Amino acid sequence: MDEITQLLSFFISFLFGFGFHILTTWHFKTTETYNLLMRYLTTILFVFNIVLLYVYIMYLINNGVIHIYFLAFVVLGFLCFGILQKNVKLNLFLPSKVEKLFRK
Repeated sequence: MDEITQLLSFFISFLFGFGFHILTTWHFKTTETYNLLMRYLTTILFVFNIVLLYVYIMYLINNGVIHIYFLAFVVLGFLCFGILQKNVKLNLFLPSKVEKLFRK
């Protein structure tokens, strides 16, 4: 794998971590009224779909090569968005209706 493909994979993995955090927050907000069995079932399906989406994106970028450091960048993006969510006013970047989704 050449350097440009690796850097693109790092960048896409980092942005995927941001998106994963957003979708996870939305998922848990929408399923908090479900019963316990439905929460577990929808969470399993949600995680399965997210993993399939990530594998498909990596397949499009670099023929499906997934290294552990790409996954580390997904986790890093997830954690960075969590820190940004707590410490930065997101309404500067996001519309107010979307920003209300992240604030509890």
